[in-house]
Amino acid sequence: MFLQVLENYSDAPMTPKQILQVIEAEGLKEMSGTSPLACLNAMLHSNSRGGEGLFYKLPGRISLFTLKVRFGFSVLILKL
Repeated sequence: MFLQVLENYSDAPMTPKQILQVIEAEGLKEMSGTSPLACLNAMLHSNSRGGEGLFYKLPGRISLFTLKVRFGFSVLILKL
C-alpha cells in the first residue's frame, strides 16, 4: 500500500505522516493499533538502507522519502 502511494504521488518526496494520510484518505488499509505512524516510519527507515532498499531517504532531511526505481544495474531516484 505504501508503495502504491509513493508510485501515485511520485511528483515529490513525502514524509511518513503524508504517506499515512493518503493511505487513510484513500482507504488503502484499515488502521488499527496504537501507533500506525510509528510502524510506517520504522518500515520506511529499515527499507531505505543499503543498495537493496525500496525507498530513498533524502540526505540532510529528517524524514523525506521517495521510491527507488530500478533499471538494470542503475538506480533512478524519482524527482529529487
